[in-house]
Amino acid sequence: MKRWVLVLTERGSDREGKRRRIAALLVGLVGLIGSWAVGSVLASDPIGYGVPIWPFADTVDRAENALLTQVVSAVRHNAPLNAENVQVLKKTDAYGSEFWTLKLKVDGEVRCREVAVGLDVNSRRVPC
Repeated sequence: MKRWVLVLTERGSDREGKRRRIAALLVGLVGLIGSWAVGSVLASDPIGYGVPIWPFADTVDRAENALLTQVVSAVRHNAPLNAENVQVLKKTDAYGSEFWTLKLKVDGEVRCREVAVGLDVNSRRVPC
């Protein structure tokens, strides 16, 4: 009597395991490099990108953000600025928005920022 037996071998499963580990390592490495790149861009101007929080912004950036919120409310209400730490260098009204170039004195540092206030508030660092 003949007996047929199905034999299963795990040939190549070790190769697939190595490939999966290498792929996982590459994905992790790409994720790490990508997060470093995004973090360095966000850290270059955390207020302009809207992330004035700890990993990207330091205490001076957070103080500048607090001062900038006071400035934005004054611009929206078309009120004069009474802050001693803010100097308006230039005002422009174009395209339905107010563009102000400001010189901010924050924690012993002087920073210049261009602020566009319309429906949204956008700002960027500019050289003084």
